[in-house]
Amino acid sequence: MAGLHSQACPMGLTIRPFEASDRDAVAGMLVDCAAFSDEEVRVALEMVDCRGYLLFVIEEDGAVRGYACIDRTPLTVSTWHLYWICVHPGAQRRGVGTSLQQYIEDFIRSQAGERVVLETSGRPDYERTRRFYERSGYEPAGRIRDYYKPGDDCVLYLKVL
Repeated sequence: MAGLHSQACPMGLTIRPFEASDRDAVAGMLVDCAAFSDEEVRVALEMVDCRGYLLFVIEEDGAVRGYACIDRTPLTVSTWHLYWICVHPGAQRRGVGTSLQQYIEDFIRSQAGERVVLETSGRPDYERTRRFYERSGYEPAGRIRDYYKPGDDCVLYLKVL
């Protein structure tokens, strides 16, 4: 697919396509960030392993510090889904997530994508995550009450590129 290439970013970061050797680092950060349940980590890694999605990692000094899982949304012409984005706790609040987010949006644009949809939890402990998306230009597009479990809403976000 055109557009799959490494890119150097400010702050000595490099974003590149995921390689099989990145799996352990991705698994570790999913656990270390403590935001995801064991089941969520299992599902995220199933998506990594199935290779049916586009995966990117961001490195700092040769160490994987974040990853994103995206793909076209089935049955749409130009909508994409951001399924997972995770930054290692030691790299958070330093622009790593923002750099990765901007890269995947540029990649989606290069594939004639016009919008990105994502879902996240409505729980209070996800407030920082929701603020990250909103600062990145995503707008709340809906809420499904008790979606994940009682008291855990699904908040849908949309960004028109």
